[in-house]
Parts: sequence; structure tokens; C-alpha cells
Amino acid sequence: MQHIYLGYSYSELMLDLTYEVLAREKNRIQKEVTKLLDKSIVKQYQQSWNNHDFKQIPSVIGAEDGSINHKRYKNLVIYAVNAEALVYDTAIKSVSNADVGVLYPYYKIEERLQLYRALYELKTALIVIDTVDLFLLDGSIISDLNAFRTFTKGVTSKQREEVLAFLPLLEADERCAITSKELCLKLEPDGAREKIVFLEYLEYLVALEKLLSRGMDKLVGISKLSTRSRIGFGVPDLAIYEEATHKSGYSNLATDVVTGRFPIYNEIFRSIVFTISSIRLEDGKDVYMLETPSEINDKQLVELLSKISYTSVDGYPYLLKKAHKDVVIRNSDIERIAVNLGVTSKTGREILK
Repeated sequence: MQHIYLGYSYSELMLDLTYEVLAREKNRIQKEVTKLLDKSIVKQYQQSWNNHDFKQIPSVIGAEDGSINHKRYKNLVIYAVNAEALVYDTAIKSVSNADVGVLYPYYKIEERLQLYRALYELKTALIVIDTVDLFLLDGSIISDLNAFRTFTKGVTSKQREEVLAFLPLLEADERCAITSKELCLKLEPDGAREKIVFLEYLEYLVALEKLLSRGMDKLVGISKLSTRSRIGFGVPDLAIYEEATHKSGYSNLATDVVTGRFPIYNEIFRSIVFTISSIRLEDGKDVYMLETPSEINDKQLVELLSKISYTSVDGYPYLLKKAHKDVVIRNSDIERIAVNLGVTSKTGREILK
């Protein structure tokens, strides 16, 4: 619909038009919202929910979270990344790591920054994994494995061979640092952008394989915002379980595997059977998605959730909540970093102010 108005600012016209569309489409939208929570759908979710009152089991529990932020200029990107691993064993102990740098090259910025965050989380977790009975990851291993697979695109077979030659160096480096940032300087210049991204991806797979090999039976992913819809109505399970149920408990268990191929550790990653369940630790609290990189049954899940409940507050693992608060990197922090570095180049957005 197109309208022509005189005597009004453009922003006022757009707002008026938006409300006009809302008024016209309100009934249709409300009907769609009602459909999403149809009684038949809610009933199916209720039938797949298992009420359970979890008895706390004392355990040595660890958890991690990381954060990344950046400031983009016309010719460079400054980033800051950090990660923290917390362990509770009668008292809370923490291990943290951080890095500040310039993203090189100016390519696939958002995706690579998220991979840097994941790298720091994995490498920080490796420092404490041997000291815990259970370790909580913020998010989903399956989601990260699928998301980062795009890093293999645009690399020829010859370029892959060149990058894969650095694999032993990635495997041998036990530091909590982005090793590929140093190794990329040794790459031949042809196709440098794609090869650097592929090298960073290999480093992520190396870190994940190390964590899995040392703690596969300890790792549990907890997701607050999973969009997974297992029953098949296209609505996130978490949203409907929160509407359809109230008691603490868990949904019927499901399994999943990662499809596709990986440039390294292919058999290891493809052989993992993940167990997935929606969980609520306390009556009336939020529902979260739980994921383990191993196949477990209901009895094992209940034991797992009883251990997680041991250090949970208001139905959510306290260590994950604390780590999330500790690692936040604000925009103001990035601004101060840029000032300290003496960077004065324009971002290209000043004209919008």
C-alpha cells in the first residue's frame, strides 16, 4: 500500500502507516497467535511431559560462559573476547581468559567473532574439566557444529592441504589463545581470506575434540532460547512447554546426530548420539533445553538434573548465571579500548548521527 502525505515528517508518516496496517491486520494476527497455542497442540505437549520433583545430589559442578564485542571501522575491526569457567566444590573457584585484538582479514566478521568466543569458552573449560563431576555449557554443541560448518566454503582441495599441514601445531598448543592468528602469517597469499577462516575453524574443532575426549560423560548444554521444535508444529518446544505445563520435570527424551562431513575428526563427531530434553527444575519456573553428547535414559537424566539442581537458584544453574554476568563486554568497554589504542578512524556511521 502506497500513501502520499504533505506537511508531515517522513518518520511520522511511516509510524502512521505502521499503525494503519496493524489496525487492518489485527484480527488475522490474533487468530494466528491463537492457532499456535491450539488446545490439541498443548495437549500433545502435556502428554510428553514427565512431572518430577528433583532431589538435590551434591556434586562438583563446573560451568562456563563467554562474551565478545567489537567496534567496526572502515578499514579494521577491534574486538575483545573473554571466557570464564566456574567450579563449585564447597566454594566457587574461577578461571578466566581474555584477548583484545584486530580481526584480520576484514572478512566474515560476525561469524568469526562468534567462533572466537566459542574457542575461548572451550579452551577455558579445558582447564577445569578434569576437576569436576559435571560441566555445564551455555548453549548447544549441535548448533555450533552446524553453524560453523560454513567456514569450509570457498577453499580448494589444494588450499585445504596447505592449511591441514598446520593441524599438528594446533593440536600441540595447550594455551588459551587463538593460535591460528599466529599461524595464518605462514600461509601462502593466494586465497588467504578463505584459508585463514578455514584454519580458525580447524582450531575450533581441535578444541572441541579435546573437550569431548576428556569430558564427554560430564558435558551438559543448557539453552535458554532454543528454537528446536520436536513435535512438529513449528513453534519452539520451550515456548509451548512453558504454556502447557507448570510442574518441574522433563519432556520425553529424543536423540539427534550431526549430519554432513568434517575436515578433521569426522568419525568422532558423526558418531556422537546427542540426547535432548526440555527441562524445568522448579515448579512454575522457566523451561530450558538440555543436551548431552551421549545417549542417556530417563533414570540417568533424572540423576543428572538432581545434580544440576544442587547449585540452581530459581530454577536455573547459578554458575551459568554468574558466569554470564561476569563476562559481559559492554559497548562502552569497546569504546575505551579503542581510545586506549589511539584508533581515531571513522566507522562510516557518523553520517547517520
